[in-house]
Amino acid sequence: MKKHFSIGETAKINNISIQALRLYDRMGLLKPAYVDPQSNYRYYTIDQFIYLDLIKYSKYIGAPLKELGEVLHNNDIVKVLSFIKKQQDIVEKEIVRLKKISEDIGRIEDKIKYAIECKETNEIYFREIEKRFIMDVLLSKKDKESDIEIKLRKLDKVLESNDMSFEGETGYFIYLDSFLNEGELSYKSLYSTIYIDDIENNKLDIKDIPEGKFICIAYFKNERDIAIDKLRKYIKENNINPTGIGVEVQLFNTLEQWENDDLLYELQILI
Repeated sequence: MKKHFSIGETAKINNISIQALRLYDRMGLLKPAYVDPQSNYRYYTIDQFIYLDLIKYSKYIGAPLKELGEVLHNNDIVKVLSFIKKQQDIVEKEIVRLKKISEDIGRIEDKIKYAIECKETNEIYFREIEKRFIMDVLLSKKDKESDIEIKLRKLDKVLESNDMSFEGETGYFIYLDSFLNEGELSYKSLYSTIYIDDIENNKLDIKDIPEGKFICIAYFKNERDIAIDKLRKYIKENNINPTGIGVEVQLFNTLEQWENDDLLYELQILI
């Protein structure tokens, strides 16, 4: 059996580049078994090929090569096994994280599609909406749009610091009695829907908008008064009994969320 393989032969046999082998040498990750003192050519043994397999595997899963180098220098198969198990745990956690991100993106995508495909405004319709987990912050009648935006950003900061993510919906709880009796749309609080794995064990003040049937109307900002009046009359004329929950949702039909007449809203009253 051939004892030594040149750097070119080693690269070809193991399907890696000569440059990579030189890099591993400089990093101290895999030194040649023998360097010719006359020509300075590098030579490797067949026993070293398994180290190249481990290096390629570690690169594939994103494991730190420096940490692998420390493991390989110990020449201890038990430590190699421990290193691989540790990387497997990291990969499995990353799979869970990426799946969660994919689900979050899917929910936001659905909300954008819903807003874009909402062609008719000032038409009354009914929706079955699933339970929404939320965090909210109280509003003052003195709050301007800039104040509301700052409160929303603070709410986002709380979510991020507690490993929770924005689920794609922002809106306002309204004073339902004022809406029904006076036709006035005034806000109690600002909310964001959230995605969270473990509601029960979370220490934050997580609330929810119950699932159920909502009577709704969509409108642009400059149509708000007309929409409010139309929905209010419809509820009274048809003897509909709201449950006490009403929200105005900012639909995601534009990136300009403030002072924009093209921004679409949806008023939802749980019945």
